[in-house]
Amino acid sequence: MHNPLTEGERALLRFLDDNLPADESWKEGEPLENYNGWLIFAQPFLNGKRPDVVVFNPQVGVTIIEVKDWDLDCYEVEYREEGGEGERAKLYVRTNGERYSVKPPIRQVEYYKEVLIGQLVPGIGENIDNVSRSFGLIKAGVYFHKSTTSRCCTMFFPDGKPDYIPLFGYDSLCKERINEVVPDVRWFKSRFWKTDWNKEILFWLKPPFHSIEQGTKLKLKGNQNKIAEPQPGHFRIRGAAGSGKTQALAYRAAKLASQNMNVLVVTYNITLWHYIKDMIARAPFPFPWDRITFDHFHGFCKAKLNEFDKPWPESAGYDDDFFFKSVVPNAVMDAVNRRKYQRYDAILIDEGQDFEYEWYFMLNSCFLSVRDELVVVCDKKQNVYERDLSWLDKRQYRKGLEKFGDYIDLSISYRLPPIVADMAISFADTFHLDSDIRLKKNDEQLTLLNENHILWKNIAESKIDEEVFGVYELLKNKGYSASDTVVLLPNHKLGLEVVDYFGDKGINVNHVFGLTKEDSKHHKKSFWMGDGRIKMCTIYSFKGWESLNVVIYIPQDQVGRASFDEDEDILSADNLDALVYTAITRTRCNLIILNNNSRYKSFGSKYSSEWK
Repeated sequence: MHNPLTEGERALLRFLDDNLPADESWKEGEPLENYNGWLIFAQPFLNGKRPDVVVFNPQVGVTIIEVKDWDLDCYEVEYREEGGEGERAKLYVRTNGERYSVKPPIRQVEYYKEVLIGQLVPGIGENIDNVSRSFGLIKAGVYFHKSTTSRCCTMFFPDGKPDYIPLFGYDSLCKERINEVVPDVRWFKSRFWKTDWNKEILFWLKPPFHSIEQGTKLKLKGNQNKIAEPQPGHFRIRGAAGSGKTQALAYRAAKLASQNMNVLVVTYNITLWHYIKDMIARAPFPFPWDRITFDHFHGFCKAKLNEFDKPWPESAGYDDDFFFKSVVPNAVMDAVNRRKYQRYDAILIDEGQDFEYEWYFMLNSCFLSVRDELVVVCDKKQNVYERDLSWLDKRQYRKGLEKFGDYIDLSISYRLPPIVADMAISFADTFHLDSDIRLKKNDEQLTLLNENHILWKNIAESKIDEEVFGVYELLKNKGYSASDTVVLLPNHKLGLEVVDYFGDKGINVNHVFGLTKEDSKHHKKSFWMGDGRIKMCTIYSFKGWESLNVVIYIPQDQVGRASFDEDEDILSADNLDALVYTAITRTRCNLIILNNNSRYKSFGSKYSSEWK
């Protein structure tokens, strides 16, 4: 076990094992995704998060259960003015004459549900968005081992317990009341459950052993070999676009795991770590997948606060920059102070130009083991968030930075087609982007499909819908499938307009856009390159990814950005330069730019507007 079982966990697991229907015909060694009964997981890995108990029927759905061995006499709930529901309440515990705030267990278990739907198996989340009756496919419940069901329900839901939250005490642990514990126990099959999800869910609940026979092997070149070799110490990597930064990092992660090291791979972009995981799967090493934890930085912070029953800090009184830069990591450091928790033998940071010093400091000081291996890779030309990167350059004394040696450089682009690499070099020179490391094209690289094209068209914004659709039709006529193409748009409002235009023509789009922050998150969780639809995205959300065909719309000089996304305020010219450069370097074959910005018209005049 990850931790010794509590009395409550042991009692619940015994009850479930004795009473949940099993698949009597299943034999050891057969695929679990075909199991026709209930599987019980105690403290499963779940990408480093450890829910107490998960029960899963591969034909029906999932129930995640938090177990509390609490004496409820020591706890009290305060309800906010807007209502008495558990989500709107604050919970306090009294101990040694003091009163402390703790996270309500309902929120805690709902967090695991959110992780499973929103990050780990995004197909479920997308299905729930499209079919409201699918909401109950993933259920969350709380078991209070020292309380009756009536007592805990009355305490947390004085106005009546919602049907969608199983909340139960020890008196529900009898066969006649098992539906109070696992509400779907009466079902043998759900028409809303897609068995295609089973393999993904089981990957996270019971991580397999990675076999070296799986997939196309990663192959390293040049300085990538130096970066990919594990060793204690802190390392800074500067890499040009397409130079294999992420590839070398993935290789290093897999090799560390093969040596039984615990590894944390952390990004800023919420969608990027799926790409890194797919790359790690190509590594030529056998390793257990549960040695590697993936997360984006603020998701990792949320996980640690959840682990120690600490609420997400209040943001009132802080501007967003200071809140996410300092308040959140400080809350995590306070939460883990003097606690026993997992540390990692190595922490690998991708897209380091997105990170603040305070985030590095938190990871370094709180989450590294005595082995002390930390690698950060960056490309300062892609500093689209305009971070202060003086910490990466060690231009001022700050604690921990003395551990870094000299930069290791990756300058040759192995991914970009030569004509796209030429354009990226010229763009960086023309608009004076960071020159610490200069991209070098690889003239020996074979072009994909024996041809690469760059098209540049100056257009008006009023034409954007039909221009993007025209490019889609052009690529389709040239033999490219919809899944080969991504369209990068500047904001959510315009993105939704283009998505609707395609929808009116009967073309379904995989996109990240929304009118609200939550709406956007719902789309982001199902945005991945393996999807067969055409992709549409902001440059921010696509940073770190790549696509065969990249279509970029460059907006007019002043760009209002959606206040709910990572992109806030108004873009400066320098920031827009970094965004355009980043978008250009996502290309693996063909690049098409639709420009509405006077700043770039002269630069684009050297490129053809026709496919030749």
